[in-house]
Amino acid sequence: MNNLVCPVSTHKINENVSRLTAGIIFSLIILFILTQNILFLVFALFDFSFRVFEKITFSPVSWVIKNIYNAANLPKKMINKAPKIFAARLGFFLSAVSLIIFFFFPVTASIIAGVLAVCIFADAAFNFCIGCIIYHSVVYPFYKDK
Repeated sequence: MNNLVCPVSTHKINENVSRLTAGIIFSLIILFILTQNILFLVFALFDFSFRVFEKITFSPVSWVIKNIYNAANLPKKMINKAPKIFAARLGFFLSAVSLIIFFFFPVTASIIAGVLAVCIFADAAFNFCIGCIIYHSVVYPFYKDK
């Protein structure tokens, strides 16, 4: 695992806020799977869209968590933003695919959402980025010589 190549950026974010945000999004995905209510998935997709397109500094969920975190004056742990952006892009893609497929194949949509939930849980609970493994295996081989 030490040889993984992850995307790199000069921008930093608070890891603790990122992991708590992931925990909330994980909860939304699980609620979607359990209830089949697409509003949970739509809100997760909406939140991912803020992080993917980066036009606004914070997604709605991370903005709330950041403000609570700062009000509580909790310590910050700054990390590289790029792996989190790549992971958010994967999350956006998987949640969008799940939402589209839901109308035709609800069970398949739940399976895709389940894969997303596993990825998010690994990040939130164990600080293990499955996106870095995907980046290293799928994306990096095409760009390593450039």
